[in-house]
Amino acid sequence: MNATTTDKSLAISRRWQLAAVKIKAWQLAERGMATAEYAVGILAAVALALVLLKVFNADGFLTTITKLISGIFTKLIDWIP
Repeated sequence: MNATTTDKSLAISRRWQLAAVKIKAWQLAERGMATAEYAVGILAAVALALVLLKVFNADGFLTTITKLISGIFTKLIDWIP
């Protein structure tokens, strides 16, 4: 083996080592991202649940839904010959 072959082998080896370090860094960065995404998703789900709870507990909600459903059934019955 001559000096240029050794230098080329060393350069290739260093590139592979650098690639391995970059992959490891990317994997570590992705690990934290998943946790943050889950936290944001949970907060969004809780906020949606609170909004729905507020809407369903409103005074006029049950009356409005009852009128809507009875109106739909009335129109369906009117269409039947």
